Amino acid sequence: MGNDQSALKGLEISKKALQVTDYWSQYNGEFPTDSSVSYISIFQGETLVTGPFWTNQNPLERVIKNLKIYRHPSILKYISSWSKGSLKMLATERCRPLATCLNITSDVQICLGLRNILCALIFLIEQANVRHLSISISSVYVTEDGAWRLAGFEHLWPSADGTLLEKSQPYRYSKAIDPDELKNKGQGVEQFAFAVMCEEILHNKSDSNIPAVEDFKSYCATHLKHANVTMRPKLSAILLHPLFNHDFILIHSFLTELPLKSPQAKQEFFTGLADRLRTFDPETVAEQMGSLLLSRIVLLDTTAQLCVTPYILRPKSDDLSSGLFAAKIFSAYIIPKLKQVFCVQDAQIRLTLLEFFPAYVDFFSKEDLKEHILPQLLLGVKDTNDVLVAKTLLCLADLVPILGSAVVIGGNRSKIFADGRPQGVPDQSLPWSGVRSITPVIGSGEFLSGSPLPPSTGEAVENSAASFASIVGGGATGFDFMPQRLSPEGGHTNSDVELEVDEWSDWENDVNEHTASHAINQPQEDPERSEEDSTATTVAAAAIAPSKPDRQRSVPPAESIENLDIKTQPMRKAESSAGDERLTSSRTWNRSYSGRTCC
Repeated sequence: MGNDQSALKGLEISKKALQVTDYWSQYNGEFPTDSSVSYISIFQGETLVTGPFWTNQNPLERVIKNLKIYRHPSILKYISSWSKGSLKMLATERCRPLATCLNITSDVQICLGLRNILCALIFLIEQANVRHLSISISSVYVTEDGAWRLAGFEHLWPSADGTLLEKSQPYRYSKAIDPDELKNKGQGVEQFAFAVMCEEILHNKSDSNIPAVEDFKSYCATHLKHANVTMRPKLSAILLHPLFNHDFILIHSFLTELPLKSPQAKQEFFTGLADRLRTFDPETVAEQMGSLLLSRIVLLDTTAQLCVTPYILRPKSDDLSSGLFAAKIFSAYIIPKLKQVFCVQDAQIRLTLLEFFPAYVDFFSKEDLKEHILPQLLLGVKDTNDVLVAKTLLCLADLVPILGSAVVIGGNRSKIFADGRPQGVPDQSLPWSGVRSITPVIGSGEFLSGSPLPPSTGEAVENSAASFASIVGGGATGFDFMPQRLSPEGGHTNSDVELEVDEWSDWENDVNEHTASHAINQPQEDPERSEEDSTATTVAAAAIAPSKPDRQRSVPPAESIENLDIKTQPMRKAESSAGDERLTSSRTWNRSYSGRTCC
């Protein structure tokens, strides 16, 4: 189970030690993984330790052996171990000693922490049937998210006979040693040591800080330290004390033990969970339960998706908002968790995150969006799930205003679509004269472009008719009076723009290939039909040409007049079938043209 006998690749260890004991020194370390960086703790100890109690095995080797065997959520997590010269190295989850941060630990964290240690002891003593002879503050570590973990496994033994107890006393915490443990043959030593540790942690706490804490102190002194060891309760019975049965602690413990609960219990729990969480301080809820509320098993639960997750992933914008966390708390505690959840490659979890993405995307920094969120979204585009791809594309659209299209889509950007709205003559007297729109302003008598509205009275209609007649007649108010229309933007087509070819990603190339194949598969026009359309267009143009003014028509040269005379042209046999109708039409056109030439 994770028994790596070599150093972690790329491991970097800090030079400053967090803790130095008689057996080892603790350092912070980190090493790269596939998608991120893992932060761990390194325990470094000498292979040879003096003392008759450690002749067969040194303390750090015992810790490594026991951490490999005994696994529990409240026990310090083992990662790896190896030897380096005369040193023995142990890597665990990132943690720090409780003694270094007890003064800044909140009351809720203390209650939760004591319950975690108690659950770990119940697992070891009542289920694994081993003895922990070093229960004290020095054996407790705190993880980065504030959870307490039990350690001190150098004093974990399968049995505790009189000889072992006597030999180990010089190496144990003196205040946690029961004076009568040798006479009682080690019975009840864990209850006594746990009571001493709780008294030291809660010595300056009162009921105003933690409910039922005074009663628990009395419980430790009278029951857990009872002179008659047979009267000392089991460790599992301590969980029934009111100190460990506050509503907040019950919610936390249910979320921790969620895999063990029945479907009906989960449904009842998640149905009213949001209202129960609103009764507590939001920052405390986010700090202590943020990881649990965004855990895999919660995000996959159907009842939680309806009754809990929407209130977690929607930040609270105002007093009327239904979200649980305000913007400041959401950014501090929920956003770091979402960065981790986005790396989970589960379709249902990703769909849940994408559904509420517009609500919390603005809380990510641009660097996080570019380095962490965007690569995960682009990965989702390539999935075979059509629903996942569709929602991913919508979320990519939300990133465009923040990061820009060049970052989100890639490739060189070029102006393909232009503004083709008509340009009017600007009127500086109107505040909206610069706006290029022909949409009329409500309640105004003019268009935004400055063009007047059409007349509505009878006199105005007559004036308009007279003006039109003067224009047709070529008077002084003819076409030359009207201003020349400006050329609109966008008058060109895509053929006028030279598009640069760039290397697009796979999903973009798929779209381009589909468009190209669609254009190739278009049916081609029939050449004969095109020739007929061209002939019809030519005939129509010839029919319209005589109706144009004489000044716009070019007069043919004089030497070609005789050639154009229909009487001098021989009649082709192919045209004889057309009848007299075409001949009459040709003569009429000839007389008309000859009359104009004589003039």
